[in-house]
Amino acid sequence: MKIAKIKHYAKSLIEIGQGHNCFEEIVDQLKNVEEKLAENPDFKKYLLNKRVGFIKKREALEHVFQDFLSKRTYNFLYLLIKNNKLVNLSDILNETNKVNLKNNKIKEVLVESVIPLPSEIEKTIKKIIEKKINSEIILRNIINQALLGGMKITIGDTVIDGSLFGKISRLQRKMENYE
Repeated sequence: MKIAKIKHYAKSLIEIGQGHNCFEEIVDQLKNVEEKLAENPDFKKYLLNKRVGFIKKREALEHVFQDFLSKRTYNFLYLLIKNNKLVNLSDILNETNKVNLKNNKIKEVLVESVIPLPSEIEKTIKKIIEKKINSEIILRNIINQALLGGMKITIGDTVIDGSLFGKISRLQRKMENYE
């Protein structure tokens, strides 16, 4: 699906959720649906099958999720199913998160490390970055064994690579350029 369409659905989801003070609820429920569809590929194929009518898909969705989803969440899913866009649910949720963070002037910071960071170190890193960029952040710790040691921090388009792998790579490039 075109990026513009994904942004359109994301923007609509934000407007509906914030307009009715249920944004977090809808997003959490949609993430739950996304997980269940990933766990049950046959059900997902059924919902994506163009030969199956909308009414049958709607009934199957209601039967599987019964009382777990709000009416607004069902309506959003119905819209995706009717327009054959359910396959893009993951992309729509990712875009929704990005747009929501941007609207609330919150930046997402990815911190890659070889092992999970202890909570006190995460808090310290968060405070330092918030002070440096003068913005509230959401810090996500990603485990990346390839780093060998140290950390790699990504803030938007800026990458601060303090990993052992990064240092070795930079040293190797310098040595190649020296020759």
